Amino acid sequence: MALNPEHLLTFVRVARHGNLSAAAVELNLTQPAVSNQIKLLTQAVGEPLLTRHRYGVRLTPTGQGLLPHAVAAERALIGATRYAADLRGLETGTLNIAASSTIAAALLPEVLAQYHARFPGVTLRVQQGNTQEVLAALMGGACELALIEGAAGALPADLTRRTFARDTLRLVVAPQHPLAQHQALTSAHLSGLGLVWRELGSGTREVAWAALERAGIVTQDVLTLTGSEAVKEAVISGLGAAFLSELIVRRELASGVLVGPRVHLPGLSRNLEVVSASPELLSSAVQVFVTLLRPTG
Repeated sequence: MALNPEHLLTFVRVARHGNLSAAAVELNLTQPAVSNQIKLLTQAVGEPLLTRHRYGVRLTPTGQGLLPHAVAAERALIGATRYAADLRGLETGTLNIAASSTIAAALLPEVLAQYHARFPGVTLRVQQGNTQEVLAALMGGACELALIEGAAGALPADLTRRTFARDTLRLVVAPQHPLAQHQALTSAHLSGLGLVWRELGSGTREVAWAALERAGIVTQDVLTLTGSEAVKEAVISGLGAAFLSELIVRRELASGVLVGPRVHLPGLSRNLEVVSASPELLSSAVQVFVTLLRPTG
């Protein structure tokens, strides 16, 4: 029995969601229709592709072996779709990117506004997460380009990276915090300091943690929260100090809602990077978007 390309695309969605219902919603199909397509694909392959559990489905070893080929088929279809959109001069299409939370909050809105003004017919699709989540989305084929912060480590050979801006982390505290009275801090001030941290996988967390570790400074972990905004609000409420991007806290520092005493701690600057496939493989929609990336003042 020949494999049906549509069934392969459905299989990719099911594998990505780990759930038939979620895949059905994305595909605008009924769950029975999705189940039937998976059944027909299983018959064509000749081995079970999925096993059920109480929260959804997981891939069998055969399903895991099939998935890269199914993803390749999905990418081929996406490529053909992008090509057709490119021929129409970006009168339609989708800009599908992912950005770490700092970039998404501080830099991306202005760039997207410029992009939308030039190409109003292009749908803007932005996924947001921490650095590791954004890279996972890119490598999983869920987006075409990732904007990340901090050290991402080694990347697959088929991905390229370039720096489009620099960022610096600032130690911030509430005005009533004891350290708010100091204009500059030493290592002694930081030793034992209660810190509110971003979640694991955050570029902000990794850069700040590495800088403290290199300096031999041991701090106290007060709380871990997801996202820079949550951490910022916790600091404003007086829960502790935090290292956050200067881009994220510049308004609060200017207004006095937060105080940012200077810290002599090497390693708090980092690159903001674009990660993608080779430029010649990118859609015109993404290539134009990349030209708009630049630091904001």
